[in-house]
Amino acid sequence: MCLKFYNICNKNQQFYNNKLKGEERIGPHNEEILSIIIGSLLGDAHAERRSYLSISKLDKKGNTRISFHQGSPNVEYLMWIWKKIKDLGYTSSKKPKLLPRIGKKNKIYHTIRFHTWTFSNFNWIQDIFYIDGKKVIPKEIEKYLTPLALAIWIMGNGSKQDNGGLIINTNAFRYEDVNLLCNILQLKYKLVTNPRLQGNNQWFIYIKKESMSTLKKIILPHMCRSMLRELHIL
Repeated sequence: MCLKFYNICNKNQQFYNNKLKGEERIGPHNEEILSIIIGSLLGDAHAERRSYLSISKLDKKGNTRISFHQGSPNVEYLMWIWKKIKDLGYTSSKKPKLLPRIGKKNKIYHTIRFHTWTFSNFNWIQDIFYIDGKKVIPKEIEKYLTPLALAIWIMGNGSKQDNGGLIINTNAFRYEDVNLLCNILQLKYKLVTNPRLQGNNQWFIYIKKESMSTLKKIILPHMCRSMLRELHIL
């Protein structure tokens, strides 16, 4: 499939409902939903390939949904994401619920989770973001890293530092992937960045203080208000 944005409004298409099979949901998808998905996948979201039996019942195929989750401190942000995706027609109108979980030392914490509908032409997203089940950074990520995608990525994984800079948590990715992202941020958005080592071969992206005013101009129009306080951007 040619990897490109489709700028067609599709939220009223009949195939956006829970009665259709994933292979019957084929797009097209506009820039907004793709930016939300790409920005989220750079963080903690997952592209999940789900199985079904074909009409012949001989070939087992799979289609993809995007799974979003956050802990209780970020509930307002996840509900902001959910509303955007719901309004675009990509998920149920039933609000996600905050659910208890048991963590280390039997400590109880809460999470909130929801999924998009399953789409056959979300498969290319899963294909470019995963190799042998492990999430990677696609080589073509530059074309999909829009200002909205960048804002969502930073809201989900960014934190401003006391020295005036900002870090983006990318410790799930290899150094090569983190370095690629740094280069794209420098070339596409003129942000001064570099990869920094944290722990055992875990890397994060550091955006320097002198780039913060540039970053604000790019992402502030796309950000959830609660995340402005959490990230200390304003």
